[in-house]
Amino acid sequence: MNTTMKLLSVLVVGLVIGAGAMYVLAPSGGGTSTYTITTAGSTTLYPLSQEWATQFHADFPAMTVNPSTGGSGLGQSQVADELIDIGATSSYPSETYRTDNPNVKIIPVSADALGIVANPAVNGSNFKMDCDMAVAIFQANITTWEEFETTFNVIIAATGDIDVYVRSDASGTTATFGSWLKKAVDNPNPYQNYTWGLGSGESISWPAGFSAVDGNPGVAAGVLGDSNSIGYIGLAFMEGLTAVDLYNPTTQEYVTPSLANALKALPAELTDPGANLMNSPNAGAYPIARLLYYLVNEDNLAWYVIVYLNWVLAQGQQYISDVGYVPISGTSAATYAISVVGSLTPS
Repeated sequence: MNTTMKLLSVLVVGLVIGAGAMYVLAPSGGGTSTYTITTAGSTTLYPLSQEWATQFHADFPAMTVNPSTGGSGLGQSQVADELIDIGATSSYPSETYRTDNPNVKIIPVSADALGIVANPAVNGSNFKMDCDMAVAIFQANITTWEEFETTFNVIIAATGDIDVYVRSDASGTTATFGSWLKKAVDNPNPYQNYTWGLGSGESISWPAGFSAVDGNPGVAAGVLGDSNSIGYIGLAFMEGLTAVDLYNPTTQEYVTPSLANALKALPAELTDPGANLMNSPNAGAYPIARLLYYLVNEDNLAWYVIVYLNWVLAQGQQYISDVGYVPISGTSAATYAISVVGSLTPS
């Protein structure tokens, strides 16, 4: 089928930006052709991509989405190299990546919150931390729960070594967490202040003795199985663990990681998909909120991939909460994403 016929075979009706909705009608005509869309990347986005793959195929039986993981770094590199149709990333690509790959378009598809989790044996279901406390643990300035207690004048049920679980793979979750830890300078802890010095890349050289594991599921499983442990994961992976309330120094309040509180971090207008959502000034905003992205390469863009992206930003949003993420329908992020997808044409 030539490009003209492909475009005619799909009718995309109206990007209704004001309503934050988009309507995509199924390809016309019978036919027996089938189409496969390949995605790879972020382990954070993987459960959502799986759900979307199932629901999209139900709506469009001739089209199949094959999601896989590998980390945000892999998704970014493979879409740039035209090895996959869509790269999934939970961190905004670096300036170097964007400069080197001007044909890769960045599309927000969901929002998320990243958080610190502890084994319930550490302190039951009640645990509050600020950024200085987090830096002290994840930089190994403090290595025992007794030292944590005395340094920050708090009471913790656990005793002995702090067992820290981190990511071993190139991860957008790690990059986002490192970016938040850098903001410890904005956090006025009354007892002790620390400065983060390990960077904010997708891979971090963690202190010796940390348990480095693969993916959000690996960190969650490690923390769940270790009574003295703590780690960082995406919101959708916190079940069964103690989710730590984190301090937002801008609003001067401790905030629980939740779908609603993550959404409060979004600005009224989004002109930059990489805009910082951390420590938002909005009341009740969770301090480590972020957008999740799909990446497509304009030099390797099939018409049916555009159909899928339209579906993700319209019908697909209804499935996001079921998987544990934050829908962006009706938000400034959706308005931005719709404008990007609306400008795409098949290569």
